[in-house]
Amino acid sequence: MAQIRARKRRFGISIPEKLAQNLDKLAEKLNSNRSEIVHQALKEYIHDHLHYLVPHECRGVMIILGEKEHGKLFDIIENYHTIIRNYNHTHAEEHCISTLIVSGPSNKIAELHRKLHRIPGVKIRYIPISYDVCDDRPIY
Repeated sequence: MAQIRARKRRFGISIPEKLAQNLDKLAEKLNSNRSEIVHQALKEYIHDHLHYLVPHECRGVMIILGEKEHGKLFDIIENYHTIIRNYNHTHAEEHCISTLIVSGPSNKIAELHRKLHRIPGVKIRYIPISYDVCDDRPIY
C-alpha cells in the first residue's frame, strides 16, 4: 500500500547563531538534517501543549529541574495541591529534580505550568498522559 506524503509548507525562522550551530552539529551526529530535527522538536512541543486550548480533564507528568528555588516551587505546589496527585523530589549533585503527577482541568494544569516556568533557573517539561481530545488516541 502506497503511503500518502503529507503536504509540506516552507517558512523562515530566525534563531540565535549559537543555537543554529548546535542544530547543525546535532544534525551531523544524527545523520539527519535541520528540517527533520526542527520538525520533530516542533511536533513534540506542539503535541505536549496544544491540548491546553481545548478545555478537558487532563493527566500528565511535570518534570522540574532547578538548582536553588525550593521556596518558590513549594509555594506554587501548595497553591495547586488540588490537581497535584503525587510529588517526588530528589537531588543529583547540585540540581534539584522534582516530578509532579497532575490531574484536573486543562486550564489549571496550564496555569500551573506557566507559574513554574516563571521561576528563574528552572527548566520544566510537561508530558500529557491523557487521551488526545481531538481524536481519542492515547498521548505518549
